[in-house]
Amino acid sequence: MKSPRTYWDTFETPYQMGKQKHREYMLDLLKDKGVKSLFDDGCGTGPIYQLIKDTTETTNDGVVFKRWEFIYKGTDYSPAMIEIATGQFPEATFEVQDARKLSEESGTWDCVLLMHSLDHLDDYKAAIKEAARVSKKYVCIILWRSFTQEGTNLNPKNRMGKEEGEPDWEDTYLHEYSKEALDEAFKEAGLVIEEIAEGEKLNSDSSHYNFLYLLKKI
Repeated sequence: MKSPRTYWDTFETPYQMGKQKHREYMLDLLKDKGVKSLFDDGCGTGPIYQLIKDTTETTNDGVVFKRWEFIYKGTDYSPAMIEIATGQFPEATFEVQDARKLSEESGTWDCVLLMHSLDHLDDYKAAIKEAARVSKKYVCIILWRSFTQEGTNLNPKNRMGKEEGEPDWEDTYLHEYSKEALDEAFKEAGLVIEEIAEGEKLNSDSSHYNFLYLLKKI
């Protein structure tokens, strides 16, 4: 086995987390906004695609239909994650890409999703600018809800349960952002806030934080 280049490359099996309130809220929101194509930037092993693929509803007449229909593509910096996603969902499109320098053409996706991606990136402004460039209409960002008083802060490395000597990487850091830092990054990328969601809207358990920004491209 090749030496993993990231902590995330040490994963050998899928971990999908199933349905979660913040994920369902996000997909319903994008559907309501008329989003038809979704670029999942930092897709991991494909939990968002799995949710889209497997979630159905039934009419009063007994007709089963998919709750969400999106043209979908998932990318991740970790080859191991993409290998797992492709193995699980061979019908879907997954690629290794860097969120800070995407290979997508400009203005090709209705919405670019950064779900818990910026939490692990040093150069978050580059990732936001790239998401805005690739987007036609929207960028959706979901963060662990944790704000500093000012600027940004890189938390001490979290070993995530790994033993000493095992691979780790910058991805194991978790960023905290201030509102001012994010507002500045959005402005520089040509994005304006259309909707913000937090608290009970996104989290069944109040101790589990998620914070959603729906941003519109100017």
